[in-house]
Amino acid sequence: MSGIETKSPGFFTRGIREKQSDRRGFDTDRMIFRDDELSYALGKDGATRKKLELASGAILQYVGHVAFIAGTLKERRRCREFVPRLTF
Repeated sequence: MSGIETKSPGFFTRGIREKQSDRRGFDTDRMIFRDDELSYALGKDGATRKKLELASGAILQYVGHVAFIAGTLKERRRCREFVPRLTF
């Protein structure tokens, strides 16, 4: 999905909104980033993303400017807490 989104921006992410689920079992949340936030949250060669996945136990993938966080409620909450968001 990420590769296609890079070549054709908006293919998967057009009209998508942030989503936070309260479901206890496995589910997916979405967070939308700005350009500078995305590069910071991704890290060099995806190192920050991998560290966030390992620390939270959730699955974290970026498609365009959207972060998809998958896992149980606890894992998703931990990941959201750990994801760096820049404030101006």
